[in-house]
Amino acid sequence: MNGQSGPNAHFASSPEPDNSITHHGFKITTRKLPILKAEPIERMTSQLGITPPEMIFGDNVASLEHVATGWTINFNAFDALDKVDKTGKSMLQVAHSKEWQSTREKKHEGITEVVKPFDWSYSTDYKGTEQSPSIHLEPSDTPIPLELLKRPDPIIFFDEIMLYEDEMADNGITALTCKLRVMPARLLLLCRFFMRLDGVMVRIRDTRVFVEFGTGEVIREYTAREDKYEAVRQKLAMKGRDVPAQLRDPNNLVDLLPIVDKSLERASRTVAIRSPANYRPFTTSPSFSATQAIPQTAPQTYLPSAAARPPKQNPKQDPKQPNPPNKETKDLPVSAKLAAEIRKRAPSVTEPYIAYAVCEKLVKTCATQADYTIPQRYEKNGVIPKTADGEDLGVGKGWWYESLGLHPTFNNWAQITFLHMYALTVRLRMFPASAAPTWHQHLLDHFFYAAEDRMVRDHNIYSRGVRNKYLKDL
Repeated sequence: MNGQSGPNAHFASSPEPDNSITHHGFKITTRKLPILKAEPIERMTSQLGITPPEMIFGDNVASLEHVATGWTINFNAFDALDKVDKTGKSMLQVAHSKEWQSTREKKHEGITEVVKPFDWSYSTDYKGTEQSPSIHLEPSDTPIPLELLKRPDPIIFFDEIMLYEDEMADNGITALTCKLRVMPARLLLLCRFFMRLDGVMVRIRDTRVFVEFGTGEVIREYTAREDKYEAVRQKLAMKGRDVPAQLRDPNNLVDLLPIVDKSLERASRTVAIRSPANYRPFTTSPSFSATQAIPQTAPQTYLPSAAARPPKQNPKQDPKQPNPPNKETKDLPVSAKLAAEIRKRAPSVTEPYIAYAVCEKLVKTCATQADYTIPQRYEKNGVIPKTADGEDLGVGKGWWYESLGLHPTFNNWAQITFLHMYALTVRLRMFPASAAPTWHQHLLDHFFYAAEDRMVRDHNIYSRGVRNKYLKDL
């Protein structure tokens, strides 16, 4: 398959514990640690035979293990990079290298240094590292049941990790990431390679691993998509979208790229992984629809609400008789009742996801208090005005700009947003000690996401290094 090395077999792991749960006989594990330091990078370079990307997260891993059989599949940076073409003799890659070089040679005299004797885009067809004494995924025609994944089942575990990233000398991006979500009846892992070489090509390679807990069925789907950069840009322009912003997000591009390679594998019936005998798949009412799903952001779900509290026993009621239906919960949709029950029984599991969604809305609200636009950004040959300090000057309304006379600039917007977030932080300190740090961290994370997005959207700052410099100054 894709190698037999275990997670983190090449480099010493951190003593920090992994993020892990065991659900219906499957152990799901993720590990997120900082970028590798100089010494492990040197060892990786020596073992791989190529220079690793700019940002390499060699200790990060996402893995699935069926405890009873020992079957395991994990995704790690070393094995993914080991699948990169190390010869540089791939005709397709060499053609793209020369085309990319020719489009940049007038602007960058030393661009030939980027074209190395290996696939400098770090393109990989990595499908995971599979380990098992007896069970292996075999070619199949059985697709992943997408309709089951579209159901509004509650998510009991979610994580996203970065394996590596490189900006190819500020001329694009190449990245390998993993996302994993676990529902009561099934799980889905997505390992995505995304490469955008400005003026040349856009490429996405997805590996999906699907597990149905009820039957023990495991399906792996690999899909490779790619198209010329200009063709993708024209498709986005025809849809009337903000092309630069859309080109940064592979989720906006995946449906625009034609499929160039695809494969399906699954565990055969004779060796199917079996779940516990007492497993009962999660089901909902046949009449339940996606429109009934509980909102992702509901601040009232943080503290136990009336829907999450068991109904009180009437002292005059016969104790042998069951409680009457709770008036506060009987009219709620099935998903809301289920969410309240999960929240009541497993608050430590649901806390991070509630905090993430609520803090996202809170930051958006804080950011609108001093919102501004730069209309010249979207005008042909538009010239953005500057302040005396050289900052881009936008257009804004409201008390901060009209009454106080502040300039609608990025720095003023950031400081005013921070001021509102500080008021929220004071209130977050009243949360339980075990929960407050999670909420505070998500609040900060969402602010930096919003700030970075504004730098790209309104100020044309596409270099990650430049954006990071501004973020550090904040």
